[in-house]
Amino acid sequence: MPGRLLRLLSLLQSRGWWRAGELSEHLGVESRTLRRDIERLKSLDYPVRSRTGRDGGYSLGESSNLPPLQFDDEEAVAIAVSLSTASRQGRGQSVSGGVQVATDSARIKLERMLPTRLRRRYHRLVQSIEAGPDPDPGGEAGLPDTEVLLELSDACADHQALSFIHVKRDGSRTLRRVQPHKLVTMSGYWYLVAFDSDRDDWRSFKVERISSVKHRHERFEPQALDAWSFVTQSFAEARYRFSATVTFEISAQQLRSKHHGTIFGVVTELTHQRCEVRLSADALDLVVEYLCALLSVDADFQIAADREVLNRLEAIRARLGTVG
Repeated sequence: MPGRLLRLLSLLQSRGWWRAGELSEHLGVESRTLRRDIERLKSLDYPVRSRTGRDGGYSLGESSNLPPLQFDDEEAVAIAVSLSTASRQGRGQSVSGGVQVATDSARIKLERMLPTRLRRRYHRLVQSIEAGPDPDPGGEAGLPDTEVLLELSDACADHQALSFIHVKRDGSRTLRRVQPHKLVTMSGYWYLVAFDSDRDDWRSFKVERISSVKHRHERFEPQALDAWSFVTQSFAEARYRFSATVTFEISAQQLRSKHHGTIFGVVTELTHQRCEVRLSADALDLVVEYLCALLSVDADFQIAADREVLNRLEAIRARLGTVG
């Protein structure tokens, strides 16, 4: 297909309805040229629907015989990485065999569709990902800048030192020099786990806050580290805007056996039949989400938390009181 026709198809795939004038403006063509291109797509069996009149426009309908979709580089890598991470998740959890096979099949097909220039870098990116029990690369945060991800994964694969600008939570910018280890996905966000040369210690960096990545002419010997556990532990031990502590009348071992999934907090054994979990995050919704998962465990408990957290729990309890 000519480049303009591919761009037109990509635009039609990106949303449900386009006004004719909008498409002409995006493509930089006259309305007559747009109509001719639409007819060419129809001749190739793409189900393009037309609507005439003052508000006339076009949409791409559904078809059981729809030709292959067209993706730009960023879309292709984003979807392939999401499928690859979902495939890893399924192997570690009770995902049905049919779903797992379908996920693997879709991933393999899409990998073959990647442009040659991207295929090798994509595989290096996948190998650099350490996915935990609840990866969600398609979550609210979405995928970070594709080029940044590829730069970081190249460095992880080559054991090559990096420097980059990192924006801290308070908005300040710092230059970091690191030895990159792994990329971790958690709750829809991506993190780089690396050894910080200037601080002589391990650190995790949110990828969306990384920019100006530069490869340094320095290679290093990789060190053994469970990157997922490091990130979750770092979050558990840190103090953020909202916090809560839950004391359970069961042992820490019993809590872990009863709780399905990762406990995003510091678990402390108090006695042989008592333990506590401390949670903390910048987002109120996140703290409440973790709390609700914990409180589903069948055990007596007490909660000490910030007022905002307690208010949200009270609101949830009131809504539950109307159920049934």
